Amino acid sequence: MIRFKICFVLLATVCTLTLMGCPATTEVKVVDNFSELSIQQVGKDIVNFFDNLGDQAKIQVGDIIASAKEGGFLRKVVGVNEKNGVIQTVTEAVSLAEAIQDGILTGKITWTNQDFQDNGAVLAEGGTLALDLSGLTVFSQDGVTLGLGEGSTLTYAPDIDVNATIASHKVTSLSMNCSGEFTSDLYFKLSATQAASVNWETPIIPAITKPFLFYIGPVPVVGVASLSFPIGVSGTVSAGASAESGFYGSSNVTVGASVVDGKWTNNSSFGEFSPIAHPLVITLASGGSVTIYVKVQPSITLYDSSTLTGYAQPYVTGTAQFIPSPFTFNLYAGINGGINYELSIFDINLINKSWFFPGPQWQLYNYSYPYAIPTTFTFNLP
Repeated sequence: MIRFKICFVLLATVCTLTLMGCPATTEVKVVDNFSELSIQQVGKDIVNFFDNLGDQAKIQVGDIIASAKEGGFLRKVVGVNEKNGVIQTVTEAVSLAEAIQDGILTGKITWTNQDFQDNGAVLAEGGTLALDLSGLTVFSQDGVTLGLGEGSTLTYAPDIDVNATIASHKVTSLSMNCSGEFTSDLYFKLSATQAASVNWETPIIPAITKPFLFYIGPVPVVGVASLSFPIGVSGTVSAGASAESGFYGSSNVTVGASVVDGKWTNNSSFGEFSPIAHPLVITLASGGSVTIYVKVQPSITLYDSSTLTGYAQPYVTGTAQFIPSPFTFNLYAGINGGINYELSIFDINLINKSWFFPGPQWQLYNYSYPYAIPTTFTFNLP
């Protein structure tokens, strides 16, 4: 089985467990603390309240308001109207740095088996966060079918440490570390009834999602964490081609980035990896090249606004050459990673960041067969 010890230095995956905020200096009005106010409606640029304060109402233009209710929000008030016991406010997005003068956020987050089960995921027997993918058809289009054989499982159980510092209304540091064990034992089945070029990606299962709530001082930071597992196939295949194989192995992987005083650091690294292939059964009548991959993709969306995502992507690539003789076939395994940070919710002065981290690649099979007349080749490799 594949075991990837994954450490993302990012804010990409956040699920709740233990989260805490240090005292903060802020003028944010947390409306949850106003017992006389209750939320009537939250829209893209409006927040309306039932008002029992009468002339004592304190929501004014220029206020920054926050709540952990109704999915959570952090907004700046740019217009106020009070009518028939309802305070109607027009709002706009605001960053945490604008809302908080000084503050520190720390937190630790984990996923559990219950999170997966609550989202309808099928778990392998006796496994901790082990997805059972046996017999799943993930792609069937243009004559090309990709499925997963019996015994296919995928596991990921990240623990996330989140740290951020705001000083004088500026995010001075952002450090997010996600570490966990990624275990994969996959048996791919690919077939083609006609020649085709493919470039396709789809989720193996619906995303595992979980709302979260933590604080910077009194200010609630609200959002939804998700964990998804896209699988993809790209390349060219010939009519009548088929292949069955897969691989397992283990590695320690770090994928991510951190920022201190506006300076970004790439923290990606890939440890030793020793993939071992499942037996290969393949039929080919012409050359081609196909890559099949699975992503482990954690992400977090804050206040229904900025989304931060990271991924680790183990893959297999097969290449075949027919002309000239000899017929040659190679199968490789590797792992890549990447991040995509939308950071406006933290500080509008932070530039969104995306990185692709190419990792190592290993050869699993090398097969060569001299021939006199081109034909359809079928072979089995242990």
